[in-house]
Amino acid sequence: MVSVQTQRLRDAILILSALIPGIAAQLFTISCAPLAIYRGDPLVFDGQISSHVHAIVGGTAFDLHLPNEKARGGKATTCDKVLDRSSYWQPQLYHERKDGKFEIVELQGMAGYYMNRACDYAPGRMNCIGQPIAKAPPKGLRMVVGNPFLRTFNKTNPEQRAISHICLGENAGDTPHLPVKQCDRMRAETFFPSCWDGKNLDSPTHKHHMAFPAIGDYNTGVCPESHPIAIYSIFLEFFYNTGNIENYNRLVWAMGDASGYGLHGDFINGWTDQTALERALETCAGDGGVTNANCSLNVGPNGPGAASRQPPEVRPPPEDVGINGTILNKLPGDNPVTGNPEE
Repeated sequence: MVSVQTQRLRDAILILSALIPGIAAQLFTISCAPLAIYRGDPLVFDGQISSHVHAIVGGTAFDLHLPNEKARGGKATTCDKVLDRSSYWQPQLYHERKDGKFEIVELQGMAGYYMNRACDYAPGRMNCIGQPIAKAPPKGLRMVVGNPFLRTFNKTNPEQRAISHICLGENAGDTPHLPVKQCDRMRAETFFPSCWDGKNLDSPTHKHHMAFPAIGDYNTGVCPESHPIAIYSIFLEFFYNTGNIENYNRLVWAMGDASGYGLHGDFINGWTDQTALERALETCAGDGGVTNANCSLNVGPNGPGAASRQPPEVRPPPEDVGINGTILNKLPGDNPVTGNPEE
């Protein structure tokens, strides 16, 4: 019997394939159950309680402080690829009620895509036709996309175009802002930059070592000379059950963003077998996917693994962020609500 989460991932792949012709032969997917929801962000707030709540999936080693070795050494993962102990997170979604109080919105899981969408810089290169498959994200790579402080949208900025939301079942298409009406389910999308400087696994901003293509768009094209190495494009979709919200008022991200423009995503590479990851787009893509006999992500007769809820190895801080249905007087971290959709 196909799980609900697996079916969601299949549906998402069909949508993505329709938007980007030929994409089925250029990607492999991950499907991840939730791991934890709390004020943790080992990239921006290393070793500290972060300013706002995050929805976290992936490796069970996730903690306030997460060195690369610790991430790779996690005991398990909530994702359907056993070799993937990476950590993936976005801000948590809340519903601001009409009385000004807040309730958490159920995180259903995450679908992720590792895609061949960019190519290396070369003088005079104008497109990626005929170019080799991009390299795997290097061992230990850490990166962020998006800006939690944004409350307006600049369509000329590729990083802002890489952030989007969609009401599922509404045929409304992606929007950079939060939905303006209640959805059955909402998908929060973050597309990470695909061009690496070839030297640094992180940077003080967690961004400067990475870039979007210089020729093409945020999700495809030729890398800039400053960041000449193309890596797999990582595209994440976090799914929320917005349809069961009673007396709907409006959605707000955990940092107090009611516009949606401040959506952001974080990634720490925790793949335990870098060689298998480097071979994955050649051996686990196409029509067969991970059922291909030589797929490098398969770890035994049952394939690459299965998505499942797992307990984090380190207990989250004892703060009530609304997980158990608590109605909150304010957002955790005391973040005031600012911004409006389409502002």
